[in-house]
Order: sequence, then structure tokens, then C-alpha cells
Amino acid sequence: MQIGLQSKTQVKKGVIESYWFENETIGLSKTLFHRITLPLEEFDYDEQPTRTEIVLDWFELGLSDPSKLDGLNLSHSVYQEAEGSVYIGCAHNWCDVKELNIVKNKDGNFDVSGNIFVEFTNEGVGENEEFTFTSCCEYVER
Repeated sequence: MQIGLQSKTQVKKGVIESYWFENETIGLSKTLFHRITLPLEEFDYDEQPTRTEIVLDWFELGLSDPSKLDGLNLSHSVYQEAEGSVYIGCAHNWCDVKELNIVKNKDGNFDVSGNIFVEFTNEGVGENEEFTFTSCCEYVER
């Protein structure tokens, strides 16, 4: 079964956050990370309305100013420790970010365009598929 995200939904306005995190148990000192949350327009899955979001997290960008995101491409091929996921039904489905371009727009927000590969087969939800999108994201420092 194919979910068909590309034909069923699109990304609404999202949020890019920067936040500090540390975990002494695993030896992670206080580190600045970025998370991108991309809500999806409601769509039908298995005859049920579905509200969900794509969450791309744990990007350690090493920026002196965490809001200076203009021109970045947050591909998992470069940021290999980052993670991505989307819940469909009750299943947590991993996403591989092939491309995620961020460009600052005239309003001070960011235009984000991307291509992700969603692994639906691991959770038995459906066939794996690519999802290409564009969105506008607000930056928030936590």
C-alpha cells in the first residue's frame, strides 16, 4: 500500500528552533541543536483523517549566531547525527533528508524546500516514498 503523501498533503508554515541540550550520562556536554517542525495539511490515511508533522531534529550546526541559517542545506549526508521522523497512524516512521535548503526571505522568515525519503516499510505502514515540499518557517530560539 502506498500512502501517497505527495498527492495527499502539503507542508504548512513550520518552525525552526534552536535549543541547548546536554546529557552527562552519555558524555554530551551542553550543545546547541536545531529542530525543524513541518506540520502537514490534514489528509486521509486508512479512511481516517490524519494530522501529523515531519520533525527533523538534532542538527548540530556549529553556528556562532543560531539564527544565521541563510544558505544552509541540512542534508543527512552532511549532518549524519541528525534524525527525522513522521507519525502516520500510531507508527513512528524514519525520514532521511536528501535535501533541505534554507533561504532567508524579505519578511525575516525562512523559505525551506526539501526532499525526504520516508521509510514506511519498517513499521509496516506502507511502501517507502519520497516527499518533496516547500514551506515558510519562522525561527524561534528556545
